Amino acid sequence: MSRRQGALSIPLVLAASLLVAGCATNGGVNRQDAAEANANVGADYLHKGVNDRAQQAFKKALSYDKDNFTANWGMAVVSERLDQPARANRYFQKTLSVRPAPKVYNSYAAFLCEQGKTDQGVANFKRALSAGNPADRADSLANAGLCLYRAHRRDEAADYFRRALKADPKQATALTHLASIAYHAHNYLSARAFIERADAATKLDAAQLLLAARIELALGDRSAAAAYLKRHNANQPTATRSLSQLESSRQ
Repeated sequence: MSRRQGALSIPLVLAASLLVAGCATNGGVNRQDAAEANANVGADYLHKGVNDRAQQAFKKALSYDKDNFTANWGMAVVSERLDQPARANRYFQKTLSVRPAPKVYNSYAAFLCEQGKTDQGVANFKRALSAGNPADRADSLANAGLCLYRAHRRDEAADYFRRALKADPKQATALTHLASIAYHAHNYLSARAFIERADAATKLDAAQLLLAARIELALGDRSAAAAYLKRHNANQPTATRSLSQLESSRQ
């Protein structure tokens, strides 16, 4: 998805020393400040992939403030990483009850899609469309399309991908997947147009370069196919492919 899955976009800690028992205020503890400090430490650990330490910091943050936005979102993501979907779901819902932010809807939607809950995932991507940035809205639409695409609902997926391109004509996920849909429907000229636009907008990965080569082979342009294949092989030296191999495995 134009996400990951379960992507977290929250503030990172400024210094490890922020992991404190609390901030003194008139001899007591400012619980919200303590919660935020520990939540930011957890976010830093999560960013580094140290999931157990992240979880500890988030739990400590929630012991000070059960409604801390960063800590609840962090617990949702770390629970997903630790393959605890029921707990992840609870924390996503709690986070959205604290602050229904478009980025959280995107993160929750990606999680639901990974769990095979396609319709719920798409519904949450739709809720993320309140984002003010057109590129963010395009990403949400493209992610909804990707969720449907992976569920083999390609006609519905194509509609979302096209809507994404109206919001952002360079949205790479939409362009590459529309190229794939067109290729498998034998609409090779349309597929070429989409993959060329994608190639201008982003760096194509190995699978996308192979798709581009297959499109050109289908159109009879072996020279263009060889050029894409050369780029693929340069990036994948242990998995090089030849034109003859590509022709024999054409799908």
